Amino acid sequence: MIMYERIGYLKEKFRLFHLKDKSDKTYDFHYHDFSKIIFFLDGDVKYIIEGKTYELKPYDIVLVPKNEIHKPCIGNDREYERIVLYLAQSFFDDDRLKGIFDLAKENHTNVLRLSPKDNTRVFSIMKEAFDKWEEGKEFSDLYSKLLVTEALLMLNESVKTHGFIFEGSVMFNERIVKACEYINTHLHEDLNVDRLSRMFFLSKYHFMRLFKEATGYSVHQYVLEKRILYTEALAESGEKITRACLMAGFKDYSTYLRAKKKRN
Repeated sequence: MIMYERIGYLKEKFRLFHLKDKSDKTYDFHYHDFSKIIFFLDGDVKYIIEGKTYELKPYDIVLVPKNEIHKPCIGNDREYERIVLYLAQSFFDDDRLKGIFDLAKENHTNVLRLSPKDNTRVFSIMKEAFDKWEEGKEFSDLYSKLLVTEALLMLNESVKTHGFIFEGSVMFNERIVKACEYINTHLHEDLNVDRLSRMFFLSKYHFMRLFKEATGYSVHQYVLEKRILYTEALAESGEKITRACLMAGFKDYSTYLRAKKKRN
């Protein structure tokens, strides 16, 4: 069974990229085992994250938490240009640094645009952080880390002061998004398609079709992948693997191992 693909790697606490993709490049749905922030510079791009499709405008900021299913859809008009920041969990040695992800979750959005003044400052800082990263000189990584930290603090302060500003459109089926949210917070429960479709007042096959259109995979595949990821996250945090499997909704450790093997 082919599941969502985990792509990218991160051995450091953070990593920076300045990327340009041509309009004919396509992406599959995927996830990362680290958090990601995209500072969008130019292009005709829609970004799909956990069932929501955001139509981006230059200088939007896209927040992709660890293990969230997503993909960009690139239009035919312009190159897709952005600065990308990978952030390992170890980067957040102070919980306040990851506050922007918490605020985004509270506001049910993954995309924000700052006030014009703050936007100019944040994008300028991120460009300088990338330039420092690219220099490769002694202390370049430390300078870059300080600049990234400054940008994260500014994001937090700006949103707390001005709130989230998003000028593009966002398209989603409310029932499917709520189904995704329910699945992610109730992985220990029975999450079969019949039960979920009844909960969200849709016929079974209509629910299955809408879910796959929004997330790229079947309900069963989505639930299985999220259970595997949650098991791994619990184990990484120090939970015993046998208990982690039960907490994530697997019957036992062997069921988890079989699911993990089949996903590949």
